Amino acid sequence: MVNAGIKPTATYSYLAEEAGGVDVLGYSKKDCFNFIHQLIKSKVEAGDAQSVVNEFNNRQANETLFYWDVQLDLEGRIANFFWRDGRSRIDYEIFGDVVSFDTTYRTNKYRMICAPFIGINHHWQNIIFGCAFLSDESAESFKWLFSTFLKSMGGIAPKTIITDQVQAMAIAIREVMSGTRHRLCQWHISQNAPSHLGSLKNDKGFSKLFNKCMSECDSITEFDKTWEMMLTMHNVEEHKWLKNLYNIRHMWSTAFNNDVLD
Repeated sequence: MVNAGIKPTATYSYLAEEAGGVDVLGYSKKDCFNFIHQLIKSKVEAGDAQSVVNEFNNRQANETLFYWDVQLDLEGRIANFFWRDGRSRIDYEIFGDVVSFDTTYRTNKYRMICAPFIGINHHWQNIIFGCAFLSDESAESFKWLFSTFLKSMGGIAPKTIITDQVQAMAIAIREVMSGTRHRLCQWHISQNAPSHLGSLKNDKGFSKLFNKCMSECDSITEFDKTWEMMLTMHNVEEHKWLKNLYNIRHMWSTAFNNDVLD
């Protein structure tokens, strides 16, 4: 299906429907993506890989502070690569306290994962601290990338890193950036919520309380009261997704992060 030009997301949805649901399919969407990426990675043309290396070598020779690195697989093929220019290094020294790391983009012909490190400057403009292309979203790939990123920035870790809710990413951050506060992107949580909430996604009363829990509670006490009110009013005390979200509330609610630069 992928060779026919069908996107991996659509492929997974079709297979889940044919199997009778995600629960009986036998593998997750992440497993599906990683399997597809491994197949595509094995087909990366040697000429394209050499072109990347030549480009990076040329820029490193002609640009001050340009940095790049690649990780090879067991067959000697490029699996992951990272680069950042001199401007990114300077910006990071000034604005690198908070970093957003996103892996939602897959626009290249090899379907590799585009993973930019993003910050915000004093004009509230997005700035890029570096960028990578990854062959998969495994913990090992993230460990290599985060280690390489820190090495390129003189070993200085951000105070806060904001990511999507990916377990492999969390494992890598704990190991490589142990002193960094790991937070989850509220936008991603809001985007994922409708697929888990059923009829509640259209309930304005529920949405108001849920949004308050995310970013409008001034204290942990206020958060706990609001969360309990939301569960009780809408009879969702045993809702599995909300339970799991509550267990990691310190990673996404602003009420738990007033003590750190945000």
